[in-house]
Amino acid sequence: MYPDELSREFCRFGRWYALRIRRHLEKIEIDPDRDCFFGFNTNCLELMDLLKERRVFTVIDQIDPARVEEEMVLEEMERWPGWAKAPARMTEEYWKRIEAEWKAADTVLVNSEWSQQALVRQGVPFEKIIVVPLALELPHQDAPQPVNPLGTLKVLWLGSVVIRKGIQYLVEAARLLGNQDIEFVLAGPLAISRQAVQSFPRNITLLGRITRDRLGQVYKQAHVFVLPTISDGFAITQLEAMAHGLPVVTTPNCGRVVTSGVDGFIVPARDSQALADALATLNDDRKLLREMSHNALQRVKGYDLPSNAKLINQLARSQRDSLPIKESAWGSKPVP
Repeated sequence: MYPDELSREFCRFGRWYALRIRRHLEKIEIDPDRDCFFGFNTNCLELMDLLKERRVFTVIDQIDPARVEEEMVLEEMERWPGWAKAPARMTEEYWKRIEAEWKAADTVLVNSEWSQQALVRQGVPFEKIIVVPLALELPHQDAPQPVNPLGTLKVLWLGSVVIRKGIQYLVEAARLLGNQDIEFVLAGPLAISRQAVQSFPRNITLLGRITRDRLGQVYKQAHVFVLPTISDGFAITQLEAMAHGLPVVTTPNCGRVVTSGVDGFIVPARDSQALADALATLNDDRKLLREMSHNALQRVKGYDLPSNAKLINQLARSQRDSLPIKESAWGSKPVP
């Protein structure tokens, strides 16, 4: 489905869903001193006036950087002609709907500082935004071990192979590292042109789409995870990779999970040489690779679901309490 078709479907479903929830809320009692509303972007607009009338505190979860991300993808299409399969522009109706939800909500929740900066550029007040990273439900199994640092360095990409995630720069990095004992493994559906795929160097292996039951094995066969993204609202694959002991090499344009030099590297977006240098460092220094793997396993423990829920509650309450008059929050008395 093309972006314009997809955005129209988002709006159609969002209206249907919001009106359905509104009809339900109109029939029940809501206590503004106890209740709040949490919804995802595009699915809430027709609810917001009812919630405001009932003085219910509202949080809209914006899952990505919105227009800023789209503009960056369009820039990449110009930089890399012939790579993308389809135009990447959503409809104006879609953007107006999202912007109206931001304006109506008491708080906008995003999953990264990157998204926060993008929304501020789009007119959302900085103080209205809270940042809550995504969380991972770790499986109940034997404790994972740090990676075995020996052998050909296996660099894993997992996810859709699209220009938004920086595949073009990984291909350049792979070409720069063609003389080193490094293999690049791409696991995920292809969303770039056949012409682009045919330009890949020999050290890149394509696995195609991977089912959920195979993910664990794919992670276990790798040494390091790579995410040279142009823009991501968070990218939970970072946490999945760390949970399997993989150091992560990524950019600042996603959820800030990696501590550069400790459990991976953060390199500038759109910088193939910096990406290649980081991977070459891990290939040359296998002791560092092992240390980063150990640190990654420790780091991911801070992204569990209970901690995530606690942070949402803490930040939402702080936002509610910062309102000068709680007429649209939990209660209606002036803040002392």
